[in-house]
Amino acid sequence: MTTPAHEHHLASATFSDDEPVFASLPGQIPDRVGPTFARTDAWPATNVRRPASRVPARWSIPLPAEPRQNLLVREVAFCLLNPTHSALRRAGIFLKANQWAMASAVDKSGVVAILARWGEEQGLLDDFGRWRTEDWQAFIDDRAEITSPSNVRRYVSVVRHLVTFAPVLTGISTFSDPWPGKTASEVADSPYSDDLSTVPIPPEIWWPLLRAAWAYIDRFAPTILARRDLKQAPHPQQTEWSLRTPDRLLEAWLADPETRIPVTGRARGTVAAGEPMWNEISRQVQQSRRPTLFLAPGAGRARQARILHWIAETGRTYAFDRAIHRPYRPDEATERRQLPDAGDEALKRWLADPANIIPMHPADANVDWAGKPNWNEISRLVYGVETVYGPLHCQRSGIEQRRAWIVEAAQDPARTRPNEDGMTIRMLRAACYVFVAALTAMRTSEIQEIARGAVTQHYGAPAIRSRKVKHDQARPHQHWWIIEPVAQTLAVAEQITWHETRVFTSLTPALGQDGGGYAVHTDIDDFIATVNANRHHTGLEEIPPAYVRPHMFRRTMAVLAAQEPDGEIALGIQLKHAAGRALSNRLTLSYGKADTRWAKEFDNQMERSAAKKLVALLQDRRLGQTIAVGPAAARFHASLDKINNLLADDPVLRAQIADERLQATLLQGEFANLHLGTVNHCLWNASTAECQNQLPADQRGQSPLLGACQPARCRNSVLTPAHEKVWRMEEAQLLGLLTTKLSKYLREQAEARLADVRSTNAQFDKMKATS
Repeated sequence: MTTPAHEHHLASATFSDDEPVFASLPGQIPDRVGPTFARTDAWPATNVRRPASRVPARWSIPLPAEPRQNLLVREVAFCLLNPTHSALRRAGIFLKANQWAMASAVDKSGVVAILARWGEEQGLLDDFGRWRTEDWQAFIDDRAEITSPSNVRRYVSVVRHLVTFAPVLTGISTFSDPWPGKTASEVADSPYSDDLSTVPIPPEIWWPLLRAAWAYIDRFAPTILARRDLKQAPHPQQTEWSLRTPDRLLEAWLADPETRIPVTGRARGTVAAGEPMWNEISRQVQQSRRPTLFLAPGAGRARQARILHWIAETGRTYAFDRAIHRPYRPDEATERRQLPDAGDEALKRWLADPANIIPMHPADANVDWAGKPNWNEISRLVYGVETVYGPLHCQRSGIEQRRAWIVEAAQDPARTRPNEDGMTIRMLRAACYVFVAALTAMRTSEIQEIARGAVTQHYGAPAIRSRKVKHDQARPHQHWWIIEPVAQTLAVAEQITWHETRVFTSLTPALGQDGGGYAVHTDIDDFIATVNANRHHTGLEEIPPAYVRPHMFRRTMAVLAAQEPDGEIALGIQLKHAAGRALSNRLTLSYGKADTRWAKEFDNQMERSAAKKLVALLQDRRLGQTIAVGPAAARFHASLDKINNLLADDPVLRAQIADERLQATLLQGEFANLHLGTVNHCLWNASTAECQNQLPADQRGQSPLLGACQPARCRNSVLTPAHEKVWRMEEAQLLGLLTTKLSKYLREQAEARLADVRSTNAQFDKMKATS
């Protein structure tokens, strides 16, 4: 769609008014025509495929109203969008193709507009080439007072873009870099670091958040989806009058040959230009101030689809302007909806069935209706009608009696449930997003690009097929490996979405008919708050309040994966970092670097792993067997006996004796300082550790010194049957060594070591004889 230039617009000395501005961008949509350079209100990229995570308002370049600033922003934006344009080449500006994406052009154009307004406020010349170095520094200092140093780098970079583009900018003299020899980080006083600014989600938040998300997906999803389907399905108690009111009024309105659909005249917020004005349509259809026609989750979405289909067929729309079009007048009220006589009988039948549970507002809510029945929800359950037409809302004499019947039935606690119990489609969508983001390490742009049927096989393993958006304007399809629960999560997410192809979208078409992005961070915040508010009846553990954002899931999963063998290689593939190892290594390692909280969590995981390996020994000891030798064997046996006695004496624990998790937990507490090894296990005690004798006095007592371990003599050493093979092999090697020619010193060392080994192996023989 091309809009003619404003009659007072300024012409460019370099670019023609009829040049298409988005012609160089990849992802062109067939049969779509984008704006030309002459357009002065905004440049919406309607002819270029928009990433799923972008709302329409963020897929457009806004232009200032002031003519001189308007021309400047248009010229800079055109250069960013067309870096290989012939006019730039003729001016000696040689840039690589597709150097900046649409998102970068939107951001940098906004910075240019801020710079131009600041210069006007300071009384500086429109010609940037005549600004002094002090003027540029004053601008950066002004930005530094209101934003972070890392954000100031954006402004420094844009100033340098102006230096590059100056030869093709109308009315701008060429000028030099105000900060020669300095990087943008140095100018902004924001030192560059290899460490990522993104922090991982703390483990005390990560684990309960994932468990809550999985509970919604695996346990609560059937209930939530059933409620959704119940709301959308025709209600058996619906009568002719309840069906007639909204939908038949809509069809009668659309059948009128004079009807035209009001649409937005310009982009505003998250609403793009040309979208139907749902509230205004509702008012016109119902001749009412209440914009209720499209609010119901099920019926409202169907009515929106009906309007969109009607527009596609007829094209009868008009740009609505409140200052021009006649507003609704209160004296134009239509016929009052009458309550049928069968309304009381339907309510009595519903209340008589004990299976029908009355939804209640939470008693602790800070509102007037706290602790009272939810009339809106009950009206839908009983009559299947919209709120404003419900028999529990019509102003008739019978409303008090009907509400009294409901209040009386609600005296029985077994007949009530909290209305806001967290079992909503929005929370289920949030749970699906959290789980996919956490276990795939995908960016939010990549998650929102996931389409139906995205689960596939990649090199023989389950994977998600989606589009990579960041740093790749071609947006190629790539694969991210997953586990089976993630595939189950996507199956649930596909049942939530209304969109024909995309899985993660807004809940209703009203927020973007093509499935535009939504506020993911708001969903995450609300999910945590909802889980915590409803713990008393969901049984989920509390999630500590914290700042959690989508990009933090990717960082946290990288920290976890980096602990696995060859984790850095797998991370580079899964995170979709640069193919060149020299570039990707540093970034991948930064992602996988654990902070202090996760380092402590990994220590705890090692303790739990060690405890699990002792479960079998605990069970053998319970049978009276000798399961260890070595200097610390007696202490080891005593600790195992202590746990077995605890299990035997406590009837509750005795009933759970087969639960290995319980036994591992008890072992973890008893052997908090256990260090597992190939040659022996260490019951670490600094005062009796032989290895500490090799350290200076100020360094002793901190941790075992494995290189100086004396497993046959140290009073912390324990040997189990799993170690016997190593000791037998060493005895054989020493015997073979002693058959060779050795110096006197080496022979004495080998014989002394052989004596220790034979002493240990003799203990293994004795343990076998007594077993």
